[in-house]
Amino acid sequence: MEKSKSKNAAAEPVQYRENPRTNEKIDAWIKANPDQFKFFDELPHERAVRKLVLNEIQKYERMQKMNSGIVQKLDNDPEAKQAFETLLKRLPEDQRERATASIARHVFRLTNPRAENSQGQGAGTGRRMSA
Repeated sequence: MEKSKSKNAAAEPVQYRENPRTNEKIDAWIKANPDQFKFFDELPHERAVRKLVLNEIQKYERMQKMNSGIVQKLDNDPEAKQAFETLLKRLPEDQRERATASIARHVFRLTNPRAENSQGQGAGTGRRMSA
């Protein structure tokens, strides 16, 4: 069987999708933050790529930390833990922890909604500019 993509497909330039709403947000941010944009714009390519990779790593670590906290909450509530085990018993073992954390996150959000704007109003974003 022949694959639909030829070996020359790698030589073709990649076509990236454009989202007008996303572009508007980016353009508005650039207009509002010219100094920060200049910082990013002047980063060497390798440094910019490494910064993007670091952002992905940090996003993954935040998700892992949040999931472990959710699993800990479930461990402290045997009734809820049993309910989740019953709900997810047909899932393959390797998918259960991720599914448990995902569903529990939604359940906890519904049962314990955060008070909007209760903390940090007017505070900075906590983001650092160093790369």
